[in-house]
Amino acid sequence: MSFLEQCWEHREEHVYKEIFTDTGPGIYTLPAELFETRFNIDQVDPRWLTYGVFKCPPTSDRTTWAYVSSGMSNPWKAKAAEDYSGLGTEFIMETEQECAWALPIMQTLVGYNILLAEGKMGDIAPLHYGHMVPLALSEKIPAMLIVQPNNFPTSFQLPSGQVDLLQVVGITAAELEAAKSSSSKQIAQQILTQTGGFLTDPNRASVV
Repeated sequence: MSFLEQCWEHREEHVYKEIFTDTGPGIYTLPAELFETRFNIDQVDPRWLTYGVFKCPPTSDRTTWAYVSSGMSNPWKAKAAEDYSGLGTEFIMETEQECAWALPIMQTLVGYNILLAEGKMGDIAPLHYGHMVPLALSEKIPAMLIVQPNNFPTSFQLPSGQVDLLQVVGITAAELEAAKSSSSKQIAQQILTQTGGFLTDPNRASVV
């Protein structure tokens, strides 16, 4: 087994099982059409199509559904441990119920982040804490905010290096404007304080 395969297996079979317990029926990999249609990318790297999202049902310790990405932390070129593994991040999103829209939202964010890292979206850094993405979930939720998880570890370790877990939470138009004028960290704290967590809900009332 190669170093890449060892790290890949360790993330999905050990780390994710420890954090999420049940990772569902399998991974929902990114379709080529996501890059071709959504991002107008003609040449799709076959490796991108191995990235995907797990749909983790509630457990005895967690009442929410958790959607977690897998693949961005793959050490494609590394032969030994580095500070960070691959892109050094994976995404997570929490919902109160199983939601059909959660998978395409997460897949789109993963695809977008891959293209950012590849320099195919201009001179924009890959997503991390505080970043906002104009990806609409509903009329009430026009954007996604990247925050530090409050119910999950903020990072985990692979043989290839550290991986930060970035939580995705949908934000309202008012929250988006407030984050632009003040700070995304302040809005994240308001959401956490007033709602008790970072659940993504297409009908959530604004905290500002």
